[in-house]
Amino acid sequence: MQDEMKNRDVTLTDHLSVLFKWKKFIIINLIIISAITTGITFLIPEYFKATTTVMIQDSGEGGLLSGMVSDLGGVFSKAFGGGGDNTENKLFGFLNSTQFSENIIDKFKLTEYYEFDKYVRENTLKAFKDDFKSDLNDNGFIEVSMVHKDPQKSAEIANYAVGLLVDMNQEYAKTYATKYREFVEKRYFQNMQDLKQAEFDFEKFQKKYKIYAIPEQLEASFSAYAELEKELALDILRRDVLSETQGKNNPNYRLVETQVNLMKDKIEKLKKGEGDEKNSLIFIDLKNIPEIQKNYLQIKRELEVQTKLLEFTLPMYEQAVMEEQKSIPAITVIDEAVAPELKDSPKKALIILSIFFLALFFQLPIIFRGYKLKNNTPKNDFEKKEKKFYEKITSVYGIK
Repeated sequence: MQDEMKNRDVTLTDHLSVLFKWKKFIIINLIIISAITTGITFLIPEYFKATTTVMIQDSGEGGLLSGMVSDLGGVFSKAFGGGGDNTENKLFGFLNSTQFSENIIDKFKLTEYYEFDKYVRENTLKAFKDDFKSDLNDNGFIEVSMVHKDPQKSAEIANYAVGLLVDMNQEYAKTYATKYREFVEKRYFQNMQDLKQAEFDFEKFQKKYKIYAIPEQLEASFSAYAELEKELALDILRRDVLSETQGKNNPNYRLVETQVNLMKDKIEKLKKGEGDEKNSLIFIDLKNIPEIQKNYLQIKRELEVQTKLLEFTLPMYEQAVMEEQKSIPAITVIDEAVAPELKDSPKKALIILSIFFLALFFQLPIIFRGYKLKNNTPKNDFEKKEKKFYEKITSVYGIK
């Protein structure tokens, strides 16, 4: 047959023919390896996986509070959790935190369960995180699972983890709401103080300058001045007429001249804010009008700003106080973990089949190498030794 194979191309049938001659070798070895593998798989400890499912509520840290924080934007929004991270990311942050893991390790004494001799804490933490998993399922729910040798213990750990998650989330929400309330409260009382100061400054300004409404009072003041200027102009006209017709020595002229001088003096004093009319609501100190108007506008603007801020901070403060008193969990347990009846690992059938096929493919090059050496003359000492080895194998397995 060997001579025939040399004279033609080797086909699949030729390979199958060789494998058929070595069938005892293949079958016996596969039986032995499969039996050993099966025995080993029964020695491997069985692990059980318990899973609990929780649903994330839409309320997060609480409706209006989160909205108001988001409206603030910037650094404050990020600092208080209002800009970016959602409840889902926060919960997974808790589940993956070292504090969360160490709490469970201490509660269930998992350092004794994992039995590490060196770097006990670090190795236990790493092993626990390999066994403890959390992920989103297709429905958007969070699945928390624990793998353990004891099925009851795996369920207890999974359920405890969810309870711990609820507690940590509520503690975070409480701290978040308290910090937010303290910030808003501080800003609210500062706003109240600034508003009172603005009101005091405005009242002081009004008392000092007798200014209560700049546009209206200016209009009235200029109208009054215009009327006085008109009367002064008429008196001057009468004086000039008397001067031309009756002379300056005429008593009527001197009377009108006196009226003109008094009117001029009166107007001048009014413009300077002097005289009996300095406290008048109509006559304003015209020489200081720019400064008075500037001060008025500044105080008025500050008063309006603080009033507007109060309209914003008061409802924020009231809402923050309400949110601090609320205790609404962000997650709801859909399915509690129960002790599993079926093991999660090892997958004995998969292990046995994998070793079976691995052993089968590993034998193929051994078989074809032995067949070649058997039907060819060795070229060196190494091949001679190989041939003797294969002759012993064929003798043991009865291969011709």
